[in-house]
Amino acid sequence: MALTALIFGGIAGAATLAGTALVRWKQDLVTRYSHYVNSFAAGALITIALVHLIPESIELTDNALLAVLGSFIVFYLLEASVVYHACSAIHFTETCPRDIHTKGPVIFSGLFLHSLVDGVVITAGFEVSLELGLLAATGVILHELPEGITSFALLMQSMSRKTALILSIAVALATPVGAAIALGPLSGLSEAGVGIMIAIAAGSFLYVAASDLIPETHEKDILQNVTFLLTGVGLLYLLGVLFN
Repeated sequence: MALTALIFGGIAGAATLAGTALVRWKQDLVTRYSHYVNSFAAGALITIALVHLIPESIELTDNALLAVLGSFIVFYLLEASVVYHACSAIHFTETCPRDIHTKGPVIFSGLFLHSLVDGVVITAGFEVSLELGLLAATGVILHELPEGITSFALLMQSMSRKTALILSIAVALATPVGAAIALGPLSGLSEAGVGIMIAIAAGSFLYVAASDLIPETHEKDILQNVTFLLTGVGLLYLLGVLFN
């Protein structure tokens, strides 16, 4: 399972790089269609968290729901402390009302930490089973593409394009690094400990969907966004049935 976790951690990092490349080469296209990607990813993340990760974590530990809540709150506090998604999110052409030019290192730190956690999420899933690992990795990969778009776009607002590109690559590499780092500690965790990690992953997925992705579905093309969100829900539900 260790090699599998590293492979999928690498794929997730590649998805972040793909988002960065899209902004670099096709900025207008990304601006026009990113909300469809967000809608699909939101539906997928919610389904993975509620249908797969949370039930599995409850079977492993009695403190699963408390861990989900704690994870949600921690990610909220992390995002509130760096104050970047509230400025521009995926719609990076908007101007942030705050002095974002002074916040480049803080923005990078928040994005890097989130990507590290995503890598840990992938490894934690594979510690339970191949099926759960594949679902957790799918959820991470789906939201890494919009995260790559956001990372590069926001960093460009506070530093040179070259520096923003280098730091965006570092954010992408953080996911496979997180997966590798987690291999040691997670291999020695008890069943309850692994359950806590899965619950933390569920809280992370719910927060990303609720805070970063779903608000984008209300911006424009409501019917199309609803369709993409429901498609994400249906597809990930069916994949879960097939994996089981």
